[in-house]
Amino acid sequence: MINEETVKLSLKKVIDQDIGKDVVTLGMVSSIVIKEGHVGFVLQFLSRGHAVKKANLKIECENTLKAIPDVTKVTVVEAIVGTTNQKINNKISIEGVKNTIVVISGKGGVGKSTVALNIAVSLLKLGYRTAIADVDIYGPSLPQMLGSQDLTPQIENKKMLPVERYGLQTMSIGYVIDKNRAVIWRGPMITKALHNLLLGTKWQDVEYLIIDTPPGTGDVHLSLAEKFNLTGAVIVSTPQELALIDARKTFDMLRKLDIPIIGIVENMSYFSYQGSQIHIFGENGAEKMAKELNMKFLGKIPLDPQICKASDSGLLPETLMKVYNDIIKQILVND
Repeated sequence: MINEETVKLSLKKVIDQDIGKDVVTLGMVSSIVIKEGHVGFVLQFLSRGHAVKKANLKIECENTLKAIPDVTKVTVVEAIVGTTNQKINNKISIEGVKNTIVVISGKGGVGKSTVALNIAVSLLKLGYRTAIADVDIYGPSLPQMLGSQDLTPQIENKKMLPVERYGLQTMSIGYVIDKNRAVIWRGPMITKALHNLLLGTKWQDVEYLIIDTPPGTGDVHLSLAEKFNLTGAVIVSTPQELALIDARKTFDMLRKLDIPIIGIVENMSYFSYQGSQIHIFGENGAEKMAKELNMKFLGKIPLDPQICKASDSGLLPETLMKVYNDIIKQILVND
């Protein structure tokens, strides 16, 4: 049976070779209509010149859909959407940033912020120009983890300059509010703060911006998904079923919001003691969930007291280089 999902899956085979991404991921496909074997949709272009240059994409879309059993006719309507510092899907591109990866978890306390920072540090050590934005408005932890809680961003041409620590460009709401006062804001204020942090910062030739998000599936996540071009998302969970319940909800949210899911990391996977692995929070929970949901499993990160000590003291975290390098390789493959 032909449905919208079948059409989208087929169109994902049509790749813009200049960008290396398919027309669905690029947001070029909209308004899919299916009626008695006739499939129609709108293919969006930035300009008339762009449509002419990419005429092959229209032909490839038509041929791909005609190959679906029971499709009798295909109609592709071109639309010129225009752009102002945006990509084809009309979402905002963050100036000075090439790739944006969100690190996300359904439940708090699973070590998401630690994983986000270690991913950023590992990318930096591999030679990539890297930044990290802490957009957990209610509980920013990045300043404490980097020992930068007493620093304030400088302003240049009405934009904040990232606070640099260990060569890493960083930004957090924790730099601009009193760390001892509760943030009591409603949704619109949170969304405005998110935009100010990401768009009001003068990022400098960043190859990878890692965004540490708050727990849950709330206003920040919706704003990121609806307004910003995101390269992909990394889900973090412990192997415990209580955490995995919320990780599944996070997976469902990302899928519904059409954010590319890079995979899931199992944090606090085990504790090493006298040569043995002690599975404090259960065993292989995230790996099993990845197989269940047909999602890539990125790796296991052990529970390490040195990571906790480094995070609390504000020293550069002592990354588990082999573990994180394996994770980074899979993130780069998805880029």
